Amino acid sequence: MAKAEENKASTKAAKERWASDVIVDLLHAYGLPHAALNPGASYRGLHDSIVNYGQNRPTMMLCQHEETAVQIAHGYAKASGEPMVAILHNLVGLLHANMAIYYAYIDRAPIFIIGATGPMDETKRRPRIDWIHTAQGQGEAVRAYTKWDYQPHTIAGVPEAFARAYAVMMSEPKGPIYMCYDAWLQERKLDHEVPLPPPHAAKVPSRIAPDPKALAAAADLIASAKKPVIIAEFVGRDPEGFHALVELAETGGLPVYDVDSRLNFPTRHPLNMSMEKDVFRDADLVLCLDTRDWERPTTELASTTRELTSIVPPDAKWIDIGFGDLELSSWALDYQRMHHADLRILADTSVAMPMLTALLKDHAANDKKFAAEAKARKAQIAKRSDAKRERWAKEAREHWEASPIALPRLAAEVWDAIKNEDWVLTAGTLDEWARMLWDFDKPYRHPGKSLGTATQFGISLGVALAHRDKKRVVVDLQPDGDLMFDAGAMWVAAKHRIPLLVVMYNNRAYYNDWEHQIRMAKLRGTPVARAHIGMDMSDPDPDFASMAKSMGWYAEGPIDKPKDVAAALKRAIAKVKAGTPALLDTITQKR
Repeated sequence: MAKAEENKASTKAAKERWASDVIVDLLHAYGLPHAALNPGASYRGLHDSIVNYGQNRPTMMLCQHEETAVQIAHGYAKASGEPMVAILHNLVGLLHANMAIYYAYIDRAPIFIIGATGPMDETKRRPRIDWIHTAQGQGEAVRAYTKWDYQPHTIAGVPEAFARAYAVMMSEPKGPIYMCYDAWLQERKLDHEVPLPPPHAAKVPSRIAPDPKALAAAADLIASAKKPVIIAEFVGRDPEGFHALVELAETGGLPVYDVDSRLNFPTRHPLNMSMEKDVFRDADLVLCLDTRDWERPTTELASTTRELTSIVPPDAKWIDIGFGDLELSSWALDYQRMHHADLRILADTSVAMPMLTALLKDHAANDKKFAAEAKARKAQIAKRSDAKRERWAKEAREHWEASPIALPRLAAEVWDAIKNEDWVLTAGTLDEWARMLWDFDKPYRHPGKSLGTATQFGISLGVALAHRDKKRVVVDLQPDGDLMFDAGAMWVAAKHRIPLLVVMYNNRAYYNDWEHQIRMAKLRGTPVARAHIGMDMSDPDPDFASMAKSMGWYAEGPIDKPKDVAAALKRAIAKVKAGTPALLDTITQKR
């Protein structure tokens, strides 16, 4: 169809209403902007309603795999704080997407997952295909790692279930939900109007506030501590939390260790002691803010024997403020080891931190000793923070001219190229060198660390989508092994005009696991030289630049000389700012 005819057809009003139109009404009412999907006949009714009745709102984004669809929604939610839709084709599409849904769950990403199933009415099932693609209780496949799932039995039940799903998804701790719509239910003519939730109704409940007495006790403990430390994990899930943590830390003179599940604290703030475990060795109080991963920063691990040793003094006090044991899965162990804190406060940290700051300000006004100690502690921590950054800058110069390219050199080159832009880093941090050398000064600079292999590229596309209209330069420091899982997703960025700068962290290996095999070899006395078997990605070497070019990207590489990186970055950034995704295949050292 010619473009003019297509545009004319798009404005033609439908003569009849269909049940799937009600789902589109709800998508519009709740402001869901995009829908990532891989096509499927089980939601052909909904597909037609979105395209025609809904005039392609939410915007349909074609993906080559269901995991990619969920990952784009995951990255979009992390970067924007708002959900988008992922649509999955009946049972098989849901099973394809399983791992991506699990990662979204443990990363607390709100995703409105729409599924479909072959007709529950057996007389309406097509031979064979609708039988093998239909399950009883289809949501059971992801029930252990979604916040809620439901399959409405009538079109009249769809609005209430939709409203509940949205509220559950967006209530902290946020996470994915799954709505499953029967194919025959979608495809039936609508013979009566179905009322939507009233527009004046609250879509999400208010946030959880702390018990005032418990919070006052926390303030007293902090004020009496000599060497308190903060651990923050999900505080920065919204900008309000990022800024509130800065004020809390400055009020109490409290060093902050950022776990980086979200960007919680400015990296060059004088009180930032992230990646410096020594700050815990003489701590007399540890304040965990929206943190489940409290153990990794505060212990030392002997990887080969799996022995953990705490570095926090045994008489230190612990305070935990967050969501406690809310949303524990009976199946997934993402809740981690039990935290035996002296004081546990169930609350949204975005509410609790300003209240705690106000209490500490009262302490400072009424207790000159506390005020003086907080001021002195700020000065002392600032010196330690400056010293660590100076040490990192010195370490970064080591192997500066090495080829393949050393990771700190690559991190430094990318930083020099983007530091005067309005930039965002999507996920991976080059073994933390980006966090060590870059100035993460605003809450949107980084939505949080990368997750497991086969997740980073899809999530990065979602992050770039969230920032596309703001014209920010979005950078993905992309591992080679991760991209090989879903190289076809590069087409999605070109198709949907998502400008993204990909700088390959290409060490031609699954090196994280290679390191584990080196540890095993040393422990068992087997040959270290054989540790690469089943881990290396060479012979042949994947040609990422050619792959990217074949899918509409600007690309250069392989680049293994550090002196060539700066000019290549300049050319690639110019393309990204013009709206074209760009990839530089940089060959790096293993570590």
